[in-house]
Amino acid sequence: MSPAGFLLVALLVPAAPADPPRLGKGTELTYAGTVTEAVDRPGQRFRRAHDLEVRVLVLDRRPGFADAAVLTLLRRSDADQTGPPAARLDLVRIPDDGPAVRLVPTGPAPLRLAHAPAAALLPPPLDSFAPAEFGWLPPAGGGWEPTGFGFVAAERCEEVRRAEASAGWDRPRGGETAWRRDEAVWVSARDGAARRVHRTVVQRDGVGPAPAVLVETRYELKGQARLIGRTLDRYRDEVEVATTATDGLAGLPPRALDARLAELAAYLERTDPGTPYREAVLAARRQVEAARRGETGPTGTPYPAGPTRPRGGGRP
Repeated sequence: MSPAGFLLVALLVPAAPADPPRLGKGTELTYAGTVTEAVDRPGQRFRRAHDLEVRVLVLDRRPGFADAAVLTLLRRSDADQTGPPAARLDLVRIPDDGPAVRLVPTGPAPLRLAHAPAAALLPPPLDSFAPAEFGWLPPAGGGWEPTGFGFVAAERCEEVRRAEASAGWDRPRGGETAWRRDEAVWVSARDGAARRVHRTVVQRDGVGPAPAVLVETRYELKGQARLIGRTLDRYRDEVEVATTATDGLAGLPPRALDARLAELAAYLERTDPGTPYREAVLAARRQVEAARRGETGPTGTPYPAGPTRPRGGGRP
């Protein structure tokens, strides 16, 4: 066959599909949205609205996975709030093929991430907003069904949905708690991350057919950037300081906690507060201060108290 013939055959044979591009080092995704909570229980009836911000910063990219910092900020929007937002910073490993996991640092700054996963990511709680939001991750696990395509900020995305419910959801019975969770995610082919997330969690307490708890979370990608050079270094420094300051707090003696507070004070004094991750550093300082006072609680600033945990039915 002539060279021209070989060229013609090559053009007629379809090329193998290329792997979708992955999140690269320095990529920052910024999401904004809302969280609403409604509770209707005897002696406990209220509604709350929050502004939600989720920031994802890819700290490193290696063959097969990326490591990212995820900052979740929650601000009350239905009340006159003058205090700081509730803040939570997590380190997450995102495999190219498989579910994401939460990581822990293995030592002081510069940040060294554990190679073994610390914990699998749990689904959101049933009766209050989760302290950390991971719905932007590529949908993993069973139950997701493609339902078509849509556009988010002029970007074509695949829409996938999942519905989960407890065994007794379709047959309400007195005294039995039941729950249902519906999620819709619009996923971009550009990097595999979500561009829009909508989640509704409904719970019945067994008192009547009406929902006792409704938690609705909505957010959408509002910005995407690629950080390099000194800007990336400054952002990463904030993540390192916030993460290592709260690592291993349990059981530290007062002298060690005082030393950490002094280090944080010195860092805040000598650095520019211009990065979005400064809120994580301030939240870390509040957590160390709480530990110094002998208080214990969840990592980061506690979120406003929500309804009590389900009496039955459990987690999905």
